[in-house]
Amino acid sequence: MSITKRGLILAGVDGSESGDAVIDYAIWLAKKGRAPLKLLHTIEHSHYSEQVHHEGNLTPNSKEHLLDELSDEERVESKQLIAKGKQILNQAKQKAQDAGVIDLIAKQRHGSLPEALIDLQAELAMVVIGATGQDHHGEQAGLGTQLEDAIRVVSKPIFIVKSDFTTPKKLMFAYNGSPTSHKALNLLRSEALLHEDIEIHVVSVSKDLREAMNLVEDARAVLQEANIDVVTEALAGDPLSLLTQYQQYHDIDITMMGAFSHGKLHGFIFGSFTTQMLLESQTQFLLVR
Repeated sequence: MSITKRGLILAGVDGSESGDAVIDYAIWLAKKGRAPLKLLHTIEHSHYSEQVHHEGNLTPNSKEHLLDELSDEERVESKQLIAKGKQILNQAKQKAQDAGVIDLIAKQRHGSLPEALIDLQAELAMVVIGATGQDHHGEQAGLGTQLEDAIRVVSKPIFIVKSDFTTPKKLMFAYNGSPTSHKALNLLRSEALLHEDIEIHVVSVSKDLREAMNLVEDARAVLQEANIDVVTEALAGDPLSLLTQYQQYHDIDITMMGAFSHGKLHGFIFGSFTTQMLLESQTQFLLVR
């Protein structure tokens, strides 16, 4: 069964520079997959007082006054964040309605995006988020601080937006034979919205060219069973440099791959290949956990 028949497309909107593109890609996915679209804005409270206080000099009365002051500041901040979030959601909702999306939900909730994804996971088919969030305004080379956590906490496919919307024509599937890569392969085979009207490139990179050739042939056989025609490429060398070169040379729009095959500690010590690909590539990404 298609993933979009089992859930909805969720778009995380935060008013960042990539916000419009996130909405555009979510609209494209929802319409192509005939799935409901949910627009979600999360409110995180990172309150700090604008007043300078010297804690060591506080009397009991002044401590009580400070707590009241902080509480008042927090209430003001909360109201401002809620009002700003509603404005962001209303603009996103109008954009989706103008694009012809009928089955549409717009929600605001408190907490972080990863927390929201954990709670909402059962109703989701796919998550669409920007590579850079509000905390990286103007830093195109950076990644949002919550991005890795968001990818790790949800078992549903995550579509990561890195640039302005253009209708995708080519998808590169980076296949390495890992368990998450197998899961991505099965998703690509079963999900029509990923292969209909899109040219599929299956690319495998290994130190041993023969191993890479075996991998692409295995993937081709699986996809051909579903009558999906593919372009295949087997390469020997460094996966990061060869995959990014392939993306550029073939004008790839979406890169699909399994994500974070190793644990978080391994990624912290050795660096994550998923993170490196996200940083080095200019395509949109569809990551499968």
